[in-house]
Amino acid sequence: MRPEEGSAVGEYVKLLNQKKREWAETLEDRKTVLDHSIKLTYELLIKGLRSGAYKNIVILTGAGISVSAGIPDFRSPECGIYSKLKEYNLPQPEDVFTLDYFKQHPEAFYRFSKEFNKASGYEATPTHYFIRLLQEKNLLRINMTQNIDNLEEKAGINADLFCQAHGSYNAAHCCKCDKIMDLDAFKQHVNEGTIYRCSDEVCLGPVKPTVVFFGEQLNPDFDIKLPLVHSADLLLVIGTSLAVQPFNLLPFLVDEQTHSVLINLESTKKASGGSIHDFESGDANLFIQGKCDDVIRQIIADCGWEAEFEKILPEVHKKRGASRQEAEGLGAGKAQDQ
Repeated sequence: MRPEEGSAVGEYVKLLNQKKREWAETLEDRKTVLDHSIKLTYELLIKGLRSGAYKNIVILTGAGISVSAGIPDFRSPECGIYSKLKEYNLPQPEDVFTLDYFKQHPEAFYRFSKEFNKASGYEATPTHYFIRLLQEKNLLRINMTQNIDNLEEKAGINADLFCQAHGSYNAAHCCKCDKIMDLDAFKQHVNEGTIYRCSDEVCLGPVKPTVVFFGEQLNPDFDIKLPLVHSADLLLVIGTSLAVQPFNLLPFLVDEQTHSVLINLESTKKASGGSIHDFESGDANLFIQGKCDDVIRQIIADCGWEAEFEKILPEVHKKRGASRQEAEGLGAGKAQDQ
């Protein structure tokens, strides 16, 4: 005996049948996404995210995801950090982050730090909150970042789900004897334009934050969390041209058939610093060109996650997002599938 149309039981059966159709569609989407004989496209990426086919998402991030917070990236020709360092009259811009140079000339890095420490007043970007959203959905395996701005923490990403491979300004130590020094004292010296030196009178080496310089080992947390990258079923590379070693070797830890997506203003093939990766070739790769926040907002919209995203997004980004949509639309950039 079938329940009557419009009755409580009838409505429940109708709802149940609708859910069954949705579950069947989701299962079909998952099968399609996991079929490695099918070339990865933007549409397939959205299917995979929306259906939950990707359950271990690994994200590699660089300075590009923090640009909208007001923090410049490193390699942009006119406004990047390296271009601005020309006024420091260094042998080469990278010297400001080179250990041997710092030991002899710490003034340059202290001058840089005085400007960079303004980052403590910056807000995490929508891209950071997208990573937080994946965490909330239990889809985030690990976020390995090159950034030293601590915006992952500000976005509410759990410490065990991100790794600051290049360190941070969260602690300070002597660059010669490695003695732990007072972080607040370091910041005070930076603000005053004076060099903070080791308290050991025999050493007197200049004190630096735990930011990793060229010539130093990466953050110990890097080696601990490295195996998590290998378990990726989706690799998202956001806001970086992958020009710096050994961080740029991380994609090689992922299986060749694992879907790998680059979201960036420029292709790694055209990166000014050079890169060993090509996201425009191969069936498992995809390059989505555009500003990180714009692309991420479009992905969220296409996945139908807007309501969930709005719940964790600070009010300041809701207002900016609304203003941008009114002015010009979301402009997510063009996916490069060829």
